[in-house]
Amino acid sequence: MSRQIIRVLGIAILALSVSACTAKKNDATKKTEGATKVEKSAKRGAAAKDAKAAKGAKAATGPIARVNGVEVDRIEFDRKFKKMTRAFTKQGKEIPAGLSQRYKESILKQLVDKELLNQEIKKKGVNVGDTALGAEFDNYKKMFRTEDNFNRYLKSSDINVDTIKNNIRHNLAVKTLLEKAGDLTVTDEDAKKYYEDNKKRYEVKEQVRASHVLIKVSDKDDAAKKAAAEKKAKSVYKLATKKGADFAKLAKENSEGPTKSRGGDLSFFTKGRMVKAFETAAFGMKVGQISKPVKTQFGWHVIKVTDRKDGKQRTYEEVKDSITKLLKNKKSRRAKAELLKRLKASGKVETFLPKAPKAAPVKAGKLGRKLPSNLIKPTPRALPKIAPGKGKVAAPAKKAAPAKKANGK
Repeated sequence: MSRQIIRVLGIAILALSVSACTAKKNDATKKTEGATKVEKSAKRGAAAKDAKAAKGAKAATGPIARVNGVEVDRIEFDRKFKKMTRAFTKQGKEIPAGLSQRYKESILKQLVDKELLNQEIKKKGVNVGDTALGAEFDNYKKMFRTEDNFNRYLKSSDINVDTIKNNIRHNLAVKTLLEKAGDLTVTDEDAKKYYEDNKKRYEVKEQVRASHVLIKVSDKDDAAKKAAAEKKAKSVYKLATKKGADFAKLAKENSEGPTKSRGGDLSFFTKGRMVKAFETAAFGMKVGQISKPVKTQFGWHVIKVTDRKDGKQRTYEEVKDSITKLLKNKKSRRAKAELLKRLKASGKVETFLPKAPKAAPVKAGKLGRKLPSNLIKPTPRALPKIAPGKGKVAAPAKKAAPAKKANGK
């Protein structure tokens, strides 16, 4: 091969090598530039996020509201919110955004209302003496029955005696303020009229207390299983009706319902609470009687009636005090609401609670929750509509199909 050809080949190989190196360099440069752009973008995003967080933190340090120029501290707001949401935080669960916002709005309203009332109490010169405060505090403690119960409440509720007394003092002052503003007296005629108009409310229905042994069986079971369940129920009945038989022990040993652990005890119930066949048998027996096996959609029941309470109409004298207290509380709530309405209309209330983000629309679907496993007749479930501004449940949007009765106890 001539020297000329060798020289040409060498030049070509060198050119290819240079070209390859240049391409690699360009690729490396592009990757570096791309990585730099991504890194810069990430830094910009992080900076924006930090700025947003800083802005939120700054907003959270100010007052939660301002009432007639008086600031309402956010510390009390945060304390109440923490207490209200403790059930979620203890379980490590996230509070649904909508529920969280409702909690916050409710707490904010309480704090604003309290500040408005405190300002009016001060303006009207209402004072609560130590004697009245002490008597009301003693009545409050009586609810706990013992000092130990009261101390346990203080510990579990993260509250102290001074806070309780301050709340009692405020409530007594509000009561005095409302009494000065209007007549909250309830006459005997008022109470009697309420009683006559609401007699059914003071009707005590007949009640039965019963225990039972349940042998489960359903219509879907085959003939052999159905026969075996009936045979076992009859056997339990024979054992239960023997002299000296311990029904609670038989229930613990043989029952297949959730009341098994407490000897089959269902406690007291009124008519309309249990499935028809069970109810008919239970209300048709005397105390101490045991039924032959009763068939329901849950299986076979051997029932023992352990106690009864006859129905009666409570007299006016029996319920007079409770009615008077009820009517006084109604008048007081109405007067308080009217007073707050006037105070808000004549004053200036500023609130600084951020608006909740719009929740994503929920897709329509079937309710998949299972009914409880008991004899009590379930209420048909339907999705109710909330009447705007009323706080009452309106009629369901669509008529719900009747729910199936639940499994037996």
